[in-house]
Amino acid sequence: MMKRALLFLIMAWLLSSCRGLAISPPVASTPTVIPSSATPTPQFYVVQPGDTLWAIAKKTGVDVDTLVTVNELKNPDALRPGDRLLISDKVTISGQPLPTPTPTPIPCLFGCIQPPSYCKIKGYQARLDGLKLYVLPEDEIYPMQQADVWFCREQDARNVGWQHWTPSGPK
Repeated sequence: MMKRALLFLIMAWLLSSCRGLAISPPVASTPTVIPSSATPTPQFYVVQPGDTLWAIAKKTGVDVDTLVTVNELKNPDALRPGDRLLISDKVTISGQPLPTPTPTPIPCLFGCIQPPSYCKIKGYQARLDGLKLYVLPEDEIYPMQQADVWFCREQDARNVGWQHWTPSGPK
């Protein structure tokens, strides 16, 4: 009983002390929108001597068609050392998001007689023993070696049984 009386007295005191105060209804506030992640910072690649668009796409992991579209390249074969290419698939052109690239088939999986301009791996058959070898643009014999076939990717040459030429013999 004593507890109830004490509780009653406390409530009465609280009510009497709040009489002069105006209590306003809660105001609905406008929520502040905070972006969940920052806008991606554009990344650029500076074209180096000997670079091809295909090689840049391979290095950066961005589809060749996306590089052409994003950088509005009129002639993808006319890259010059020092050119800056935007490397991103998360950009828009004229406010429109880029279309999702559709995978394009990779040419020269088995070797091409006439390669696309970005296929630079030379395959040749050794004249004495018929060994199928390939050379990369950075190999010292590359400028001197004629190609029987061309590959766009080193992995494709290996997949069909070609071996990489080295000065100490095939790998």
